[in-house]
Amino acid sequence: MQKIIFEDEKVHRRKTDSDHANYLRIIGAGLPRTGTSSLKAALEQLGFGPCHHMAELFDKPERSILFSRALDGHEIDFHELMKGYGSTVDAPTQIFYKEIHKAYPKAKIILTVRDTGEKWFESMTNSIGPTATDISYYIAVYPIRFLRLQCIVAKKIFKKWMIEYGEIGPRIHDLYNARVINENKKNELLVFNVKEGWPPLCKFLNVPIPTDIPFPNVNDTKYIQHAFFKARLFGWSAWGCIVAVGAIIICFFIELMRF
Repeated sequence: MQKIIFEDEKVHRRKTDSDHANYLRIIGAGLPRTGTSSLKAALEQLGFGPCHHMAELFDKPERSILFSRALDGHEIDFHELMKGYGSTVDAPTQIFYKEIHKAYPKAKIILTVRDTGEKWFESMTNSIGPTATDISYYIAVYPIRFLRLQCIVAKKIFKKWMIEYGEIGPRIHDLYNARVINENKKNELLVFNVKEGWPPLCKFLNVPIPTDIPFPNVNDTKYIQHAFFKARLFGWSAWGCIVAVGAIIICFFIELMRF
């Protein structure tokens, strides 16, 4: 099956002995579309990889099933689920950051933020929002299992936000961030805008600031829109194949009944 790429393949990272570690060292508590893809690339470049991200669900659809169960309230072993990762950012792990931190109590927490709730919501609406709100997108990608499962997870995330905040809008950004800040000690949490670049991140993680590579800037809105456009085409192509095969089978049985 053709792989749909949602990450900037031009971003390179330094592999270290910490890759494929059994201990999660960094937990990203920031909402999607707060620079989580850039943070993922940065953490991997600093040696805190591999970093879990929503994009992992495309390659490993079984993880979508487990997170979907967790969102339904079923008990999940997050220590086992996050084995093999050195860090995690973005949804759906962001929703369970406290449970994951309980499983990995030594992990540091990073809360990525946008300048304003309005900017965050605009970015959400213009990029990944269709996975949870656009029924036409869900119908289009339904034949593609990993895309269908990712949509189901996204829908459940939005449903959880509706229950907790009463609406899907800019206020989620500020209310959620305030809650995370209140839940953690100041010296144990980094509130981070990716515009700040390497210095605050490296200081918090106690690692040298890279001098040979700029801070990553990946997954801009136009890039994601193009990726979802390709996903729709991929889905409708699959539907076309299904209809064609169905038509051939029907014609076969019609011909068979003539004899």
